[in-house]
Amino acid sequence: MKIMFLTSGDQTFLPEFYERVFATIGQDVSGLAIVSDPHFKRFLWNSLSFMGLKTFAGEAGRQIIIRIKNLLYSLAAPSKIHSIKIICGKYNVSCIGVKWVNSRKFREYLSEKNVNLIVSIACPQILKKSILKIPSNGCINVHYGLLPEYRGMYPSFWALANGETETGVSVHYMAEKVDAGDIIVQLNEKIKPDDSFYTLVRRLKTTIGPEALIKAVDKIKKGDTSVIKNDISRGTYYSFPTKAAMSQFRARGRKWF
Repeated sequence: MKIMFLTSGDQTFLPEFYERVFATIGQDVSGLAIVSDPHFKRFLWNSLSFMGLKTFAGEAGRQIIIRIKNLLYSLAAPSKIHSIKIICGKYNVSCIGVKWVNSRKFREYLSEKNVNLIVSIACPQILKKSILKIPSNGCINVHYGLLPEYRGMYPSFWALANGETETGVSVHYMAEKVDAGDIIVQLNEKIKPDDSFYTLVRRLKTTIGPEALIKAVDKIKKGDTSVIKNDISRGTYYSFPTKAAMSQFRARGRKWF
């Protein structure tokens, strides 16, 4: 199996995610591509709009602290740096940067590498049909919600805002429509009464998510084609949260951190 990961450069939870995944299936990983986000400025503005200044500043502060720690570690204790690139180096996984994931150049790169499976983990660009058809075992995505419910953006936030008592992780085949492919593995996770957005997402991204992905890859390697039908006609789709959604989230007694 030759697996290529497509991911964002997020440093909050993804390094731990990849540490757990590569420790188990690293021998099957031929590469990882950190994909640029062409809409990053709009993402920041939308985040500020719905979070409010205080929460946005807290989020920005966390990101800055992570980067400062890694900078200091690079000077004094390189072994403590916690980044996707460092994790890739630890497991001898080739790590590259990609500006446009659907470009002809990158498609040719995937074909030359004879990639059997593409795994999307928070990839900031939507994959088009021309790339979805390249790997022989398809393209799969890790979604932090129980599909077909909570398709789209911020599924963990919306689950908390809607007062759900359970959420989970769905590893599914990718289709041209977002979060529409059939489900390979789905794991449920209880939402705790005192869960904040961060505690819930941390659990999903660093524990449940890696477990679900490892199970899915194992199924594919064994030739197990059984799936759970992802009937989007009976599911729900959510886009970027609004101020009203954040008010609803807080009215449930939930916190961001």
